[in-house]
Amino acid sequence: MQCSPVRFCHFNPQFLEIFMIACIFSNAVTMVYQFKEFRMKYSQQEKLQIQMLCDIHRALKIKNSFDPDFIDEAVSTDSYWALRWKYPSLDDGEEDPEEVQLFVDTFDMYEILQYTYNHFSDEDKADVAESIPHFNGEASLAFPGFDGNNETNYLTIGGMLKRMGRFSGKEELTKNSHMPSVEIYRRMLEVFLPARAKNWIHDVGITKQDFIDTLNARVHPENR
Repeated sequence: MQCSPVRFCHFNPQFLEIFMIACIFSNAVTMVYQFKEFRMKYSQQEKLQIQMLCDIHRALKIKNSFDPDFIDEAVSTDSYWALRWKYPSLDDGEEDPEEVQLFVDTFDMYEILQYTYNHFSDEDKADVAESIPHFNGEASLAFPGFDGNNETNYLTIGGMLKRMGRFSGKEELTKNSHMPSVEIYRRMLEVFLPARAKNWIHDVGITKQDFIDTLNARVHPENR
């Protein structure tokens, strides 16, 4: 059914303005992936346009829509993957950046190491302490974080995950390790990921030997 011009004119002008801005904002979010198919980063002009639309969205206090603060941060930090995680309708099947996958796998690894240790017997814990140099119980199983000077992109990823409530939004997601950590985690994951895939058991975790080997991988082979 078509609306007559007279009836259409009786619409609240403010409603029409909000409706039009909401449509523009929705299109801007979708535009993230249309542009990203051709290049990995926005130009400064494109970022400014989206951030200005975020400002308008906030000023109009539009509810039950996109989160302008989240989109603003994702665009300004080039965290386009986070938009796909936050809004599944934008999922285009593209793989996450390697840095995101490493962060998620690393944080999950430390949670599973803690889970496994908590299910060890006292005898198992004694074996672990003897087999891992400088092992200090639960203190050695806390997620160390990433270097705030040289690995800031990983801290940005942690901030986006925390904002989305992933891993229950734990504070450790943005922890500063105060030392380069990526290569350490790569060595550990080379041991841990196959162990998680093959040897994970509920209410047990991974095997004691996998646990020991994963933590010993922190030290470079030349220094063992």
